[in-house]
Amino acid sequence: MSKILGLVAAAIAVPAATYLSFLQAWSKDHPALALLALAGYELVVLGFGFVGKLVSGTADELNKRWKDPLAKSIDEGARRSLSGFGRRYRRSVESNLRFIDLKGLATMGFYTPKLDEVFVDVSLVHSDPSKVPSGVLGRRQTESDRRFIGDLIDRPKPVVLAVIGAPGCGKTTLLRHTALLVCRTRRRRRTPVLLYLRDHIKAIGDDTPLPDLIDRAAPAGWFDRKLRAGSCVVLLDGLDEVADQQNRRQVSDWVERQVASYPDNDFVITSRPHGYQTAPIAGADIVQVRGFTDEQVTRFIRSWYFAFEQRSTGEKSANIARRAEEEAADLLERLQQSTALYELTVNPLLLTMIANVHKFRGALPGSRVDLYSEICQVLLWRRQEAKKLVSELTGEQKMALLSGLAYSMMSRKLRDISRNDLRTEFRALLRRMGRGLDEDAFLADMTSSGLLIERERDLFAFAHLTFQEYLAAHHVREKNLAHLLADNVDDVWWRETTLLHVARSNADPIVEACLGVGTVNALSLAFDCADESSELAPEMRAQLDQRLDTVFESTGDTPERNLMIRVVIARYLRNLVRTDQGTHLCAEPVPTRIYRLFMETNPNNKPDGPATSPAEPVRGVRRVSAQAFTNWVNELHVTDRIYRLPTTEELRSAPLLKKFKSLTSWPSEKGNPWPLLRAVKLVMVSSTDLYRELITDLFGTFDYISQTNPSTFSPTSHGAALDEQFHDSFLSPVRDRKDNYIVPIDSLAELVESVRYAPMSDWGSAQLTHFMRSAKSAVTRTGPLAAQFAVKLRLLAVILALETDEEHADTFRRIAAGILLLQQRNDGRILPNETIVLATD
Repeated sequence: MSKILGLVAAAIAVPAATYLSFLQAWSKDHPALALLALAGYELVVLGFGFVGKLVSGTADELNKRWKDPLAKSIDEGARRSLSGFGRRYRRSVESNLRFIDLKGLATMGFYTPKLDEVFVDVSLVHSDPSKVPSGVLGRRQTESDRRFIGDLIDRPKPVVLAVIGAPGCGKTTLLRHTALLVCRTRRRRRTPVLLYLRDHIKAIGDDTPLPDLIDRAAPAGWFDRKLRAGSCVVLLDGLDEVADQQNRRQVSDWVERQVASYPDNDFVITSRPHGYQTAPIAGADIVQVRGFTDEQVTRFIRSWYFAFEQRSTGEKSANIARRAEEEAADLLERLQQSTALYELTVNPLLLTMIANVHKFRGALPGSRVDLYSEICQVLLWRRQEAKKLVSELTGEQKMALLSGLAYSMMSRKLRDISRNDLRTEFRALLRRMGRGLDEDAFLADMTSSGLLIERERDLFAFAHLTFQEYLAAHHVREKNLAHLLADNVDDVWWRETTLLHVARSNADPIVEACLGVGTVNALSLAFDCADESSELAPEMRAQLDQRLDTVFESTGDTPERNLMIRVVIARYLRNLVRTDQGTHLCAEPVPTRIYRLFMETNPNNKPDGPATSPAEPVRGVRRVSAQAFTNWVNELHVTDRIYRLPTTEELRSAPLLKKFKSLTSWPSEKGNPWPLLRAVKLVMVSSTDLYRELITDLFGTFDYISQTNPSTFSPTSHGAALDEQFHDSFLSPVRDRKDNYIVPIDSLAELVESVRYAPMSDWGSAQLTHFMRSAKSAVTRTGPLAAQFAVKLRLLAVILALETDEEHADTFRRIAAGILLLQQRNDGRILPNETIVLATD
């Protein structure tokens, strides 16, 4: 009603008032125009009335429709802005992810380390998913082109990454640490979203959008708003853990839809190779997780022990750091001495288990059977159970099937087996277990575990021969087949399986069989069994000790002693450590007792200096003797390896370097022993001191040589064969020369040979022939080096230095210093330190 009255007032009152006030005279003069103006005005008023009514109705309708949603939107926006949820969410993520995930491990300590304390960033490389190794052991990486996930995400242009890797390679840990990194640093995309796909299979199957899967406690629309703003790093773990292939494809499709819906965010999806190949993500950049490098292994172990020691005491002190470093160094040394164990450290999960077993079950490799047992349990079923993944078979059934396969392959001496043969192996056993699982499904499960790998198309192998040997030993123990091992004690193929068996069993039948066969391989195995077995009859241990005594407590060339010498050498050579170059060195320098066995048939290779005790490394070995020893070892043919002197780089990278202490080893390269500062046998002697000692030794006193009164020198009065005119030239170097000489012991023979044709005076030429013969005998040890002979030889070298040109003179003085070194090495004043370390590929 009020609206109508308003229109009437505007239509009548406004024209009337305007007519009376302003337009009365004009209207009388122009009546037609006045009527037109009035009609136009009325039309305008009617138009405004119509529009007003239309707008008012629309406004009423819009008010009905928009009032509640707008109010709700304003309310939700205010709640999001004032709730502080983003801060609480990041704190929650940090709290949930602060510890390393050890679920599924059989051996755990009293303390779970924080992820930051032990995390070592794995490196990534772009790769074809079909070429990513599926086994738990990949190739250890040494290349320098290492990329990390922080280099690949949070760039101006968002990325979709598929991180592919074998079981235990660190994919989940990488995502957990990445989520922490996003929380803690100022980045383009500051909101981490970490989802384990196995926990959301049903919701994904119902096509639930990503924001609804993240956090139910979030204010409504909070995550949708963040995702649409491109503020998130979405981390999706375990595409391969979606067991059913159809479900896996659904998950993959769902991921693609989320990427399309929220294209401004980073997406990272992890999977094992096989799982990703069956359900790839369109448009994803594929990167492979690479194995730990040697440096990363060392860093992880040191961090691991420091974390445990620090938490156990609650303090950070020098003593804690020292104790942690000692324990870490002990584990690293043991790993280096066991090639099979060290090769497992390429995998972060296996390295974690190794560190746990070493810390809480005792020293490795003595407990390696426990370690291999835990590895198999964790890979076959413990981690699946921890993640609540369903399996058709129990862990014991999987172990039975796989250990039966391992024993069959060992019996047939196979490292690889075809798909058809695998089906045959598994078919009968699966039927006996009465489960609906067929052999192909079980094979897929085993390859997914990482213990069994498809090395080539339709050709399978265990990820490492160690796993095959351990599982075969497990089968032997479970089925009481020890007699079959006893029948093969002379076959090195069965050696590790036998040792793994006796570690938990009575070794008597094996050792008895070894003694009965009596070959080098069999007797070496007997001694190894005695070292590793949990049980061995005392009389058998005594018999082994007695046979060993025949080597070191007797002499002679008897068949029994020659056999045992080869056994001793074989056992020494088997103890190897790995270098950074992937080659191997003997874990200990050659001990004196073994070098003495070599000297029985090579007496001219006697070391310099006093004899060392039998157990200590041999000292004072010349290069030619080191090479002769290496040849002798290879001629014994006690192993299938060829041994050599190591390169300097191998010595530099070897973990046994700290065992050298004051020792040095001859490298294969011609030159000085290494480490150089210890190896180069230095005689830093001044010329003045050298001359003084020479003359004192020869004449008994130095009092008659006086720099202030040279004329008191009278060589003829002391019987010296020196001319009077030689007097001043002899004394001049004593007063003026201040040379120091560095004399590598291995170069003395070359130095002597280099002066054979030195220009000489007539007198010098006559002496040079005698000097060459005597000096060559001394430096090559083909003749004795008695003290008086050494003194005269040194003095003659000094005199000849005065009879030749300056270039050769310096060489003669070096020879004199070298002969002094030889004499001091022989009488014990200088302790020789050149030893032998053997290398092999």
